[in-house]
Amino acid sequence: MKRKNDLFDYLLMASVAILIIVFAVLREQTLLKTLPTLITLAVQMLLVKANRYAFLLGGANALLYGISYWSEGLYFSLVSAVVISAPIQFYSFFVWSKNKDRSRPELKVLGIKRLLPVLAVSLLGWVACYFGLSRFFAGQSYPLIDTYIFAMSITVSILAARQFVDSQYINAVSSILSLMLWILLTLKDPANFNYVIIASYNLFRIVQAAVTWTKKYLENQKTTAKENGL
Repeated sequence: MKRKNDLFDYLLMASVAILIIVFAVLREQTLLKTLPTLITLAVQMLLVKANRYAFLLGGANALLYGISYWSEGLYFSLVSAVVISAPIQFYSFFVWSKNKDRSRPELKVLGIKRLLPVLAVSLLGWVACYFGLSRFFAGQSYPLIDTYIFAMSITVSILAARQFVDSQYINAVSSILSLMLWILLTLKDPANFNYVIIASYNLFRIVQAAVTWTKKYLENQKTTAKENGL
């Protein structure tokens, strides 16, 4: 069963990569704009498997994405990618690497009592960003969506760094909005279609990661209970 799942993952990644490359060639898209989307394919597959190298590769890729965001006028996404996402992902790699049993990540859950305050703070951060900072960025594209993704990306990055399963559920919501954002931008400029492709792929992988991380967490709980003789 595992081999079939791995085969599906690789075939999906290869298919999306071919689609991205073909479109990039047809639209004469620059390598700088195409390369981050291709790297993301590998990052997301590693993330599904709860592999620590997803954070190392993802941190480097966030710096490349920052350049693309700048060209599209997505300034909150730019700051999020370069100033927040990249450093936190590098930190996440360090934290996950400290785990003695790297084949069994120490995944945790927040639980409703801790999750609700986290979401409340995140939403307040979104409101603060939208009303307090948007006016400083001339030419900002779709600030309501962009600031939401910015605020939530911080929450997701911090929770993922601390190995909380909840991070992927929050991330799934942000990914839906990210897909909507790139569809809107593509309607204005068809050259952005590659980002619609990668946003769709990201959404699928993040939902897959949420399921996989949950299963791993439950398996870890059973294993720990057996080791403790419960």
